[in-house]
Amino acid sequence: KLIYVGRIKKEKGIFSLLNLIKKKSKINLTIVGASEEDKTIYQSNVSILKIVQDKKELINLYDRNNITILPSYTEGYPMIILESLSRLRPIIVFREIEHVVENRKGIFVTTRDYSSLSETIKHIINNYDSIQESMKSNKLPDNDTFINQLKEILYNN
Repeated sequence: KLIYVGRIKKEKGIFSLLNLIKKKSKINLTIVGASEEDKTIYQSNVSILKIVQDKKELINLYDRNNITILPSYTEGYPMIILESLSRLRPIIVFREIEHVVENRKGIFVTTRDYSSLSETIKHIINNYDSIQESMKSNKLPDNDTFINQLKEILYNN
C-alpha cells in the first residue's frame, strides 16, 4: 500500500506513477491532496482523498500505508520526506530527485519504469522491519532546533 501526499500536477509525477501502476492490482495507491477537479481519476487500485488539514488524520493515513512514494520530477525540500520518516514509513523517490535522500535511511531511489519500481517495493516489503529499525537513527529536525538555527542565521549575519 503506497501513499502520495501532494498536489495532483504533471510536474509532481503523479500521472507518470498512475500509468506505471495501471492494472497492477497488487499495488494500491492512496493519493492525498486532491481538489474537486482531480477526483476524476478512476483506477481500481487508486483511492483519491482531498487535502487533509488535520494532523492526526494525516498521521493515521501514513500509518495505514506501508510506503510513501514521491514521484516528482523536481523537488526542493519536500515536507513529505520528514513526515514519512517521522512515521517510520520508507519512501520511494525517482532518480530525478535523488538529491533529497541526503544521508537519511529509509529513502529508496528507483527508475521510472514498472520493473524497477516493483523490485524496489519488493525489497522494502521483504526487509520492512530492518528498514524501519535503521530509520530510527535518522536525525529529524524539531521545533527547538529549527528556532535555534533561525536565531543563529538572523543574529550572526
